[in-house]
Amino acid sequence: MSTSILILLYIALAVVTVLSTTRASHFVNELDKKTKISGALLGGVMLATVTSLPEFITSITSTIVLDEPGLAFGNVFGSNMFNMLILASVDLLFIKHLFFNKTSTGVKTNSLIIMMYVIFLLPLFLSKISTLGYHTFDIRVGLMFSLISLIIIGVYVLTLRSMNNELPQEKLGTTALTYKRILLSFFAWAVVVVVASYFVTIVTNDLSVKLSLSSSFSGAIFLGVATSLPELTAVIYLVRVRNYDVALGNILGSNIFNMMIISTVDFINVRNHIFTALADDEGLGKNVSLLLILGLINSIMILVALKRKPQSNKFVYAIPSLVIILAYMVYIALSIGG
Repeated sequence: MSTSILILLYIALAVVTVLSTTRASHFVNELDKKTKISGALLGGVMLATVTSLPEFITSITSTIVLDEPGLAFGNVFGSNMFNMLILASVDLLFIKHLFFNKTSTGVKTNSLIIMMYVIFLLPLFLSKISTLGYHTFDIRVGLMFSLISLIIIGVYVLTLRSMNNELPQEKLGTTALTYKRILLSFFAWAVVVVVASYFVTIVTNDLSVKLSLSSSFSGAIFLGVATSLPELTAVIYLVRVRNYDVALGNILGSNIFNMMIISTVDFINVRNHIFTALADDEGLGKNVSLLLILGLINSIMILVALKRKPQSNKFVYAIPSLVIILAYMVYIALSIGG
């Protein structure tokens, strides 16, 4: 299949993903109007799970079906980078809303995201300074990351409690739709998201081969962007209707869910320990480390935006979002340059 046809297929699947997630987001917003559940929890669990289903399906497909763990790493951590880019860009696009001034949720949840980044980074740094022999090194890395995967899943459970305890935002509007109609419609559109996600992984893998790109970089760009388009459409929609807590909860929840995806794939992929790929492929290890370091910086910027006093000066207010956008540009520049 030619490159041009693959690109057209990629765009078509991305469009289907965007449209289906827009509809799923609409029904989460309708559910938020009808229930007393925290908007942060709805955005961080229900909506974030659906908008992160592409990452989950593509990571499983790339690791188990295609035997390309680099795609999975690039997809998950690249999606997290792109999610932060989405949040920063929407914040600047709708800067008159002063989005971060008006949300009371996310501090505890974002702090746990920072913890996850540190947990993933620690063994990567330790492996670089290890003086063990190669065979023993592989075994130690396997054991180390199996433990890391368990810890990450444990932290994810903590975030569910955190999001549920976040202060709820005042509900905006009402809906005439029944719970049954909302939930059935939501899950129907979620199925469409999953199917499109499976095929976009196959197309992305073919594209990376055609264009001679590394699996981690193509995962971070092609898969990372495509699987984060649901978050883009969801956040734009939710900010426009001024449902800030669900919008923020969606991005933070998606990033946490994405981190948990790697740990889940680690346990599902019984044939091979996916983290050994980081030891075997120096280029992959560097790319993943860069994604993790920049992702950590972005999460710290979000924490700054949430913890500081409300800012009326738009330039000062915009600084965290500008840093996040710069971090994404740095990743692209370093990855292409390297």
